[in-house]
Amino acid sequence: MTEQSLWRFSRAFHRALNERQTDHLESILDDNVDWAIYGPIDMFAFLGPRHGKRAVIDVVREISGIVSLHRFDRESIMIGEDSTASLMRYSLTSTTSGTPISVRIAIFAKFKAGRLISLRAIIDTFDLVEQALGRQIHLPKIA
Repeated sequence: MTEQSLWRFSRAFHRALNERQTDHLESILDDNVDWAIYGPIDMFAFLGPRHGKRAVIDVVREISGIVSLHRFDRESIMIGEDSTASLMRYSLTSTTSGTPISVRIAIFAKFKAGRLISLRAIIDTFDLVEQALGRQIHLPKIA
């Protein structure tokens, strides 16, 4: 993988989220892309595994209908020959309520011949759920 693969994917993904333009994203996804975003699927239906280009494009379209992206910051990034790992902070807005959302996501991606073949993302879901509920979650103390 070259840096260009990561940067092209990043631009295409963010363009698909903000402008609902998925053509460029489709062109850099492998036909058999393996995609999973881990988190509470019962609360956020767009989370979970997807397989294949069409399924990934569908879930990206679903996400773009729920939130709009305002800013993202790469807190940490590691680039290998054909893989990357990054810790990101996204500033989003709910399209239904207008509520601002801030979320940290760890993303692990693999590329082959300039195409994304695998993506795993882990969301700081506790913070996300609190923001979605609009209140803090108070857990009992465990002795």
